[in-house]
Amino acid sequence: MASKPQAEVIQEWADFDSAGYSFERGRMEKTVQSLCFGDNAATVPPHIAAGPSAGQKLKKDDVEFIVSELLVSRQVAEATLAKHKGDLEKALGELVSGP
Repeated sequence: MASKPQAEVIQEWADFDSAGYSFERGRMEKTVQSLCFGDNAATVPPHIAAGPSAGQKLKKDDVEFIVSELLVSRQVAEATLAKHKGDLEKALGELVSGP
């Protein structure tokens, strides 16, 4: 005996500004599973996964100081410190005066 086909579940995005877009739940779940866990799962290249410090040890206090005093993002602070091999004075000099 053949099994009955399952009903298709159509959902709408819950976002406030979704403009009424909807999606088929089963297809969405299959696609997300294949992207995250399948053979072609998305992976981060090693040079990006290493981050801007690329294995260097940066002092947390130095990063926090730059972020709080110069109001730059943590990524910018870490990248600048890494560029100057953790030297806070050189990093501050570049951020204040430019490259």
